[in-house]
Amino acid sequence: MKKALILGMLNPQSDAVRYLKQAGWWVIGCGHRREGRAIELVDQFELVDLRDLEGLEALARRENVDLFYSTGSETALLALAVVPPRLGLPTFVEKNALEITTNKIKMREFLNERQIGAVPYRKITCEADLEGWDVFPAMVKPVDSAGQRGVFRADTLQQAKDGLERSLGYSPTKTVVIEQFLDGPEVSANAFVIDSKVVFNEISDRLVVENYPGGIPRGHVLPSQTCTGETLLQTKRMVEDCIHALNIQNGPVYFQMKLTSNGPRILECMLRFDGCHIWRLIKTVGGVDLIAAALKLLSGEKPTDFQMQPPAGVYQIQFFLTPPNQPFKEADHPIPAGAVYSEYRYLDGQTVRPVNGYLEVTGYSIIPVE
Repeated sequence: MKKALILGMLNPQSDAVRYLKQAGWWVIGCGHRREGRAIELVDQFELVDLRDLEGLEALARRENVDLFYSTGSETALLALAVVPPRLGLPTFVEKNALEITTNKIKMREFLNERQIGAVPYRKITCEADLEGWDVFPAMVKPVDSAGQRGVFRADTLQQAKDGLERSLGYSPTKTVVIEQFLDGPEVSANAFVIDSKVVFNEISDRLVVENYPGGIPRGHVLPSQTCTGETLLQTKRMVEDCIHALNIQNGPVYFQMKLTSNGPRILECMLRFDGCHIWRLIKTVGGVDLIAAALKLLSGEKPTDFQMQPPAGVYQIQFFLTPPNQPFKEADHPIPAGAVYSEYRYLDGQTVRPVNGYLEVTGYSIIPVE
């Protein structure tokens, strides 16, 4: 029986675990503590921190695993870049691209130098670095954090100064970036690459919670209702330009983007699946299974089925959102009528762990849009 090692046991990893189990794999999960809904799905769990590269390598060698992966964990990306080559296993994550995409200043510099949707920005390590910055409204973001942690909008220099210390606190390197606020509809791009060719590139609307910092997602809509016509072509072209510039050779790539009056602009580029299960929305609408494609490619099979079928309709992922550090209650989040799929991330009574610190995703449904 083939063995897979899946890094992290939080909900996004459940998608990969389910697929592998159905395909007859023995699935080993690991994490720095025993938590997450995926634990109940794996055959074996090992207590190994995702940042412990030597520990992960030792575990993979001891178990003689055939596949080493994590679908949606930002923390696992360095391990995915470093460990599989040592084991002679394939990986989607190349270290040079990883260093750029996981640092918001390096990413903005990379895009601006290549004129891939240039945006004004500045590196900030202390309040004095803000002096002279006059591009407002602006967004302030930790350069090396994820999940909207420490991100906020500043409409004035004083607001930027007032929120700076909190934002710096979310950065391991105590560095943030301030950049021009980009106005316009927000979209996501899910792309897939095989042998340096972009074989899949789909745009969906990203719905966010109003009046919360950092763009906390409340759902996604596919097909996109805001990105159409020439704008859709421009957005897909920008996605491909970025992928080719980063020299990404294989695997899923996820983008968060804004459709501004000056054209599309990239907010984030991630060498992994999103944590929002958009792959399931894509499969519902057009029949393409990106999770299956990724796991097949890692196990030596080259997937070919990337042609979206005529849309089954307009569908939305609708998230259940709960403030952190309080017990989760299913009764507070009833499954909507007409839902084609639903899933909770917590059991009744479990404490909701903080990610963005405001509203956390505690489950989701996929529903048709009227």
